[in-house]
Amino acid sequence: MPETAVILNQRIITRESLDSSVPTALKLKKRIKRFALDNELDHLPLGDIVAVAMDEWLTTRGY
Repeated sequence: MPETAVILNQRIITRESLDSSVPTALKLKKRIKRFALDNELDHLPLGDIVAVAMDEWLTTRGY
């Protein structure tokens, strides 16, 4: 399995959709926007955040 950062840094990435709903109470969209503003990021691809989080979660569980 290649490193997540290596894949995300490629110029062209083949992508697939992961459709999911998250609890509104977690306010994830608002928190991600705030993070982007606080870190002076013009664009923070949500798909990349999800990819990193899911990859780390699965890797720590041996998958």
